[in-house]
Amino acid sequence: MGWVLRKLPVGILIFFALCPVFGERPDFSLNAGGGALLGGLFTRYTLTGRGTVDGNPIDLDSGQSMNQFNFGGFVFFDATYGELSVGIQKGLNNYSENMSATSGEDFETGSMTTGKGTEIMLGITFLGKYPFALTENLVLFPLLGVEYQLALEQRRKAGSRPEYDRTDGIRESDSDGEPYTLASFNSFFIDIGVGADIKLSMALFLRTEFLYSFRLPTPYELDALKKPEKWLNVEDPNLGGLTSGPSLRAAIGYRI
Repeated sequence: MGWVLRKLPVGILIFFALCPVFGERPDFSLNAGGGALLGGLFTRYTLTGRGTVDGNPIDLDSGQSMNQFNFGGFVFFDATYGELSVGIQKGLNNYSENMSATSGEDFETGSMTTGKGTEIMLGITFLGKYPFALTENLVLFPLLGVEYQLALEQRRKAGSRPEYDRTDGIRESDSDGEPYTLASFNSFFIDIGVGADIKLSMALFLRTEFLYSFRLPTPYELDALKKPEKWLNVEDPNLGGLTSGPSLRAAIGYRI
């Protein structure tokens, strides 16, 4: 998790540290509500290694780039220092994948694939928060927590070919040659951010939250490391990169 913490914006860490200075903590409360979310997700991965084919050394260099737009809705249950939410979102993405293998000056092969994809994910998020009141009607709070997303649908359209289900076992398979399951695309995130509650009435309030999320490698991505080991006898392939992105959430809450 150290690589994630090194990515945390310094400004947010300072914000956490100074929270108690700028305002008073509100009284304990229980709230519930629901709203909408918009966000993005960006992947940049590289996979390198050296292997052998028919006794000849092979240098492997591959990469993946993906940009995704997310939208959906969520409901939340909230206590003073914690928020639990459940949401569903759809993602629309474009991607490119490249692979090259070389052996000295005598052999070189490669491929490039580009396309579009869609996904539907069910997310469960728990966020810790430290609220403080700036005014009677405005409460701010930094956020830090985790999110687990379960894949409900994964589809792709490579080039001009028809769209397909990534779990059909025809066009994509894992390192054992078996179809991917939806669980292969489940994902775990670490979230940081800031939120605000604006009082609308004695019981109603408007909640806005800005989060930045860092995704840990998925089972699908970890399986990608096994393929060069099996197919090209690559020893200790090196996977580098990051998937992360922002999201903006807005909801109407009710104070119970």
